[in-house]
Amino acid sequence: MKNKILLGLLTSSMISGVAMADMYVGVEYGAAKSTTTMDAPLLGTIEGDNNYKDLKFKVGSGTDGGVKFQGTLSLISYDEAVFDGVNKDLMEFGFDIIKEFEVTPSVYPFLKIGMGAGSMTVEGYAEDSIVAVSANIGAGVSYNSLSSHHLNTFEN
Repeated sequence: MKNKILLGLLTSSMISGVAMADMYVGVEYGAAKSTTTMDAPLLGTIEGDNNYKDLKFKVGSGTDGGVKFQGTLSLISYDEAVFDGVNKDLMEFGFDIIKEFEVTPSVYPFLKIGMGAGSMTVEGYAEDSIVAVSANIGAGVSYNSLSSHHLNTFEN
């Protein structure tokens, strides 16, 4: 229920944010498939599945080719339960600062730095949830098909 309320609030803020100048909304999907191998002194070699899927909703503000600020809600689901046999979902809120560099009116390479905090419910331990903190650094290319250059062409 708590997740549905948060998603509803996020969706409504995204819709109202689109109407404001220099605002954007987006959705990202990521997935990873990997196995971790550990050597345990008494048990020998142990392999663990680290597969997960990440659905991220983002709301941001800033100018194309300049600095942007972005808030995110990430819903991460692991293929195998982490820490217990019941819960395998992590919800994380994050914040990113993005610096874009204009190459053309539609293409913007960028650098990004950010951090986040999340929690996961666990059962059978002294605490009923764990808290995760993350940091990220990234680079990429943003393509804006509705840049202000194109919008001005329509207005003239």
